[in-house]
Amino acid sequence: MTESGKYSDPIRIRPHHLLCIQGFQGYGYTQDFVLHMGRVISFLKSNLFYNLQIVVESDELCSQCPYDVDGRCIKGSMDEIYKMDRLVIEKANLDLSHIYTVSEAFSTVNKNLNHDHIVSICSGCSWQNKCLFYIAKSKI
Repeated sequence: MTESGKYSDPIRIRPHHLLCIQGFQGYGYTQDFVLHMGRVISFLKSNLFYNLQIVVESDELCSQCPYDVDGRCIKGSMDEIYKMDRLVIEKANLDLSHIYTVSEAFSTVNKNLNHDHIVSICSGCSWQNKCLFYIAKSKI
C-alpha cells in the first residue's frame, strides 16, 4: 500500500500467496498482519479486474509481516519460500512478465493446480490445518 493509502497498480503478489489468499481464515502472525491481509483480500474480491504482478520477492502481504526484514523472511528458510513460489509458477504456468488481472491470476492458478501440486507446494506451511484452500484441494 502506498503512503496515500492506495494499493500500487499493479499490486505485487508472491506466487504462493495466490494460494494463501484463497485459504485465509483470519489467522496470522500479528493482529496488524491479519488486518492487512483481510483488507488486501477484501480489495481483491471487490476489484477483480485490478492488475497483479507476480513477483518472487517481498510483496504486498509481506509488507505487514513481522518476519519481513528488509525484504527477506527471517521466520524460515528463504529456500523453502522460493521453492513454494517456483512450484506455483511451474505448475500453474504463470508468466512473471505478464500483468494479470485479479480474476485471471486466480483462475489460472485454480485451473492448473491439482491435488498433488497443492500437497507438494504447501508441504512445509504452518497454516495447512487452517487453510481452506489447502484443505479443499488436498481432499479432491
